[in-house]
Amino acid sequence: MNSLSSFTLFIFSVIFFLQCLSSTGATTCHPDDEAGLLAFKSGITQDPSGMLSSWKKGTSCCSWKGITCLNSDRVTMLELVGFPKKPERSLSGTLSPSLAKLQHLSVISLGDHVNITGSFPKFLLQLPKLRYVDIQNNRLSGPLPANIGVLSMLEEFFLQGNKFTGPIPNSISNLTRLSYLIFGGNLLTGTIPLGIANLKLMQNLQLGDNRLSGTIPDIFESMTLLKFLDLSRNRFSGRLPPSIASLAPTLLALHLSQNNFSGAIPDYIKIQQA
Repeated sequence: MNSLSSFTLFIFSVIFFLQCLSSTGATTCHPDDEAGLLAFKSGITQDPSGMLSSWKKGTSCCSWKGITCLNSDRVTMLELVGFPKKPERSLSGTLSPSLAKLQHLSVISLGDHVNITGSFPKFLLQLPKLRYVDIQNNRLSGPLPANIGVLSMLEEFFLQGNKFTGPIPNSISNLTRLSYLIFGGNLLTGTIPLGIANLKLMQNLQLGDNRLSGTIPDIFESMTLLKFLDLSRNRFSGRLPPSIASLAPTLLALHLSQNNFSGAIPDYIKIQQA
């Protein structure tokens, strides 16, 4: 997990911890949550580090490793981050669709398990309270679902380092609460959807190291909070859009290398290089 996602997940963790301190605890968790988590465990074929050893039927799932509950019995956070430098210690298997039973889930962090395989976990689309999703650096593949925009509460979305293919769905424009969109290091194709201009809270947009093509649309004027933009290592062509200059007040990092751009370097970028 990169430092940015680690920090933001820490913030979410602190919030949930404080909320849990203020709630009166019950000794058991909701049966739907227990069933969903045990089904997830059954889809894991290898657990060399014993990450799921505390997950036992008949014990409160709120006390299991990687689980946080809010208001006593509902699971709100599932955090099982792998070991990027020691992949042999990470989980292997698939992500069970039964996690859709966790209807109060706000945070799911299952990144850095290089032997987690399968397609995009569509059960995520059935979790209306999701605010933070991290499934980066796994071995997931296939297209992103066209209706990904149903995740309307989502604030941070980490998919990088998988093998997702096909276009970025147009419905991404519905995710207007997003501040982090990290889709780099996949096999995505097509163009950048114009609707990304709707994501006015965006602070970190990373689409680098894919197979995206066409010209970069003129979408940045509304992104007044954007600090990091990575479009490098794609197949973009043509001139850079004029609105990229509007990022000058806030932008800290701009990565555009290894594309096929033409024309003059905009004055704004020249100033940044000086």
